[in-house]
Amino acid sequence: MIAPAILSPLSRSSLKLLFVSTPVGALGSGLGGGVDLTLQNIAEALCQRGHRVQILAPTGSHLTGSAAEIPIIPVAGALQPMAQTESRESPILLPKNSVLAHCWDQARQIEQDYDLILNFAYDWLPFYLSSFLQRPVAHLVSMGSLLDAIDQIIEQ
Repeated sequence: MIAPAILSPLSRSSLKLLFVSTPVGALGSGLGGGVDLTLQNIAEALCQRGHRVQILAPTGSHLTGSAAEIPIIPVAGALQPMAQTESRESPILLPKNSVLAHCWDQARQIEQDYDLILNFAYDWLPFYLSSFLQRPVAHLVSMGSLLDAIDQIIEQ
């Protein structure tokens, strides 16, 4: 949930929002599980309310229905391993040429064009980088506790 304190100062008019998708697979591939549908539904609802949404997502991503008109900025790179396949104590790993790292590097480069960044990734890196960005970052955590390192960074 996006905290009202984040949106209230920005609610003066239409917001320009940057969504950063899950790095485990292209949107529409099914690899992101419920994140795909959640991202699409939130994007559609916010666009219907007059906000402007763009999405950073792995190359090959696509949306369906009315959401197909929402611009996707494709980001190339190696997909992130799924947290569900790791043990609680697994270390945080980034594959070589990581799409996760590329997404957040791209977000950093274009953040000034947006009022808010919304993270959909259940990964350590976006939580860590939030305090280094100039724009507010909201995180949608749609999974239960799976990894100790992510629990710790969320708590911080």
